[in-house]
Amino acid sequence: MKLKSFLLCFFLIIFFKSNSQSVIKGIVIENIYKSPINKVEIYYNNKSFFSNINGEFEIKIKSFPTKLIFKDFRYFSKEIELKSETQDLKIQLTNKGFLLDQIIIKSDINKQKSKSVSISTSTIKDLNLKKLEGEFIGKSLNEIPGVFVHSAALNTNRITIRGMGSRSPYTSNKIKAFINNIPLTNGVGEISIEDLGLNIFDQIEISKGPNSSIYGSGLGGSIYMKTKDVVQKENIKILSSIKSYGTYQNNFSFTKKIKKIKTIFEIEKLKSNGYRDNNNYDNLRFFGFINYEISKKLSINYLQNNIKLNALIPSSLSYDNYIIEPSSAAYSWRNIKGGEDYKKNLSSLTFEVNTNKYSSKSSLYYKNFNSDENRPFNFLIEDSKTNGLRHVSTIFNDNLIFNIGIDYSLENYNWKTYRFYNTENQVNINNQIEKRFNFSLFAQGKYNLNNDKTSFQFGISSNKIKYNWDLLDSVNDPLISQKYSYDNILSPRISMNQKIKNQSIFLNISHGYSSPNIDETLDENGLVNPNIQPETGWNYEIGLIGTNRNKIISYNISLYFMSIKNLLVAQRTSIDTYVGVNAGKTSHPGIEGEFNLLLFQNNGKEITLETNFFKNWYKFIEFDNLGINYSGNLLTGVPSYTFTSNLKFRINKLTSILSINGVGETPMNDGNTLFNKKYSTINFKLFKSFNIENIKATISFGINNLLDEAYASGIVINAKSFGGNQPRYYYPGLPRNYFISLFINI
Repeated sequence: MKLKSFLLCFFLIIFFKSNSQSVIKGIVIENIYKSPINKVEIYYNNKSFFSNINGEFEIKIKSFPTKLIFKDFRYFSKEIELKSETQDLKIQLTNKGFLLDQIIIKSDINKQKSKSVSISTSTIKDLNLKKLEGEFIGKSLNEIPGVFVHSAALNTNRITIRGMGSRSPYTSNKIKAFINNIPLTNGVGEISIEDLGLNIFDQIEISKGPNSSIYGSGLGGSIYMKTKDVVQKENIKILSSIKSYGTYQNNFSFTKKIKKIKTIFEIEKLKSNGYRDNNNYDNLRFFGFINYEISKKLSINYLQNNIKLNALIPSSLSYDNYIIEPSSAAYSWRNIKGGEDYKKNLSSLTFEVNTNKYSSKSSLYYKNFNSDENRPFNFLIEDSKTNGLRHVSTIFNDNLIFNIGIDYSLENYNWKTYRFYNTENQVNINNQIEKRFNFSLFAQGKYNLNNDKTSFQFGISSNKIKYNWDLLDSVNDPLISQKYSYDNILSPRISMNQKIKNQSIFLNISHGYSSPNIDETLDENGLVNPNIQPETGWNYEIGLIGTNRNKIISYNISLYFMSIKNLLVAQRTSIDTYVGVNAGKTSHPGIEGEFNLLLFQNNGKEITLETNFFKNWYKFIEFDNLGINYSGNLLTGVPSYTFTSNLKFRINKLTSILSINGVGETPMNDGNTLFNKKYSTINFKLFKSFNIENIKATISFGINNLLDEAYASGIVINAKSFGGNQPRYYYPGLPRNYFISLFINI
């Protein structure tokens, strides 16, 4: 009897154990803004399961360890191995970027899919691949329709968006830039982002035109850069890249998650001998990010970004030198080994509140910039310190999202110039202090109706700028103290978005402005010109974004017209002096487009063609400068068109990209008597990923400018001649060059 009872219990235990199942629960989210993804197919034991509208899934597992495969045509597939039961599995998928209307963006503060946005916005595609080759941010921006970057060297770039910023001599202005919630633009509207590495970002979004009340209503638009997040409990990434012209790049990144604390630390070294003479470049970057989740509704994070750069400057070339010896440097700069040596620091503390009905971001930040620049005509020392506050509150209702906020900054900028610096004959030419005060109030609302198929958006920003300028010491001038300011500028915006089946149409009318910098407010005698006014303009735009029924074709097209008045023109009065004048009006009509075509897809193999293009008809409507009438001429410094086409082959873990980039003729002077000729370059890149136990690795190889095209990657507009020499208009582009890199993820 005892034996029978024992055998019965034994077989019952075996039976129930063999039929018992563990249940795993989880959620599938996209890796940038953590939004849930529905209809993701999950393969387990030759069966398919799907995530619901909230991205959630539940699967009964017979035994461990086991594998799950997550597949969705919009995202890269992911395979994971489970060793035990779990109830809080989080799966992050990376968007392929092929379906343009499905990309989630946040450059309008509220995260949403591109098809719901009512402003023209693009993202840098294949950012993860660009990181693997150690690409620079300026080159990546050149692939965006409507954006063109004049590239002079690794440390000298000038960004233009829809023609705005084309007249700036050597810096990028009329464009706002942000890292998360932190403004990068200085007190006179200039940005310098070419020294930032791509590795610290998850996504880079570009809003074109004065379309965002939240991000400052800049005439050119805004660049929003989101830093990467901590995904795993502990992770180490190493990237080593070798390129032509003695260029190497090494990056080390460490992330760790300890309970409610997330940390990211990254250090990167980039060094190059350069293609040209006097072209050495040395950049050491450090990035740190710490996030502490106080509760589910409240968190605090600290961001630290430091850059130490030392670079020589080859400067621009005359036509003869550009054609005969493009690798040479301008004699005056090479003769003194001219260059710059600077340190940049950004520190910020951000408090975030998130509830069902309300969210807010409040950031305190400090920026510091110290620079020494050895130039043929003088030695420049700069010291800038900026304190700022930025706050954005968001209120959610059933159909309404309302944002309101402030942006305040105070920059103390001290600059000095010397002749014969650091010698017995040293002479101080100038010693000036500028205080730059910026204050902005903004509000924005979005109302959804018709089951979210229709939305209306309205916004307004109020902007105030004031400069205090003190001449402390000079060879010829007495001590001077001056001020410059202007009335508040109100920049309204109204737009709508209408979804129709697989596509969305948006309409937008918006106002923007661009303030003059300190130099542009001074006359030829060095005194404040009270008649100088900010540039202002209106933008009118219609756009279409969507896909065809079977998701083979995806597109994003914008038609726009901008009208700008009080055009600011920098007139060069000497080799190092510019005077600003309001010289007239310009018109900026154009068309931008992005098209993605799926050519083939089957069993892990995929071929796609991605094409971006931009065509403009920018002109001076009224433009009189120094008594010469340029009305009707083409806007200087902007190519007539640009296009980029990428043919991509993906075979499991192998990716190859064949691309062609074209740039149209570019007017180099206001009289339209000189043009930089059109050109195109072809590039080829190959990426192979593989695993060695728990280590993931990728080897990358590429050839840029495959056909060795000779071209100018940047120009100086309206270049002047000095000492009887030819004017120096041209920055030579790189000839054929190579890279190879190894990426390891531990």
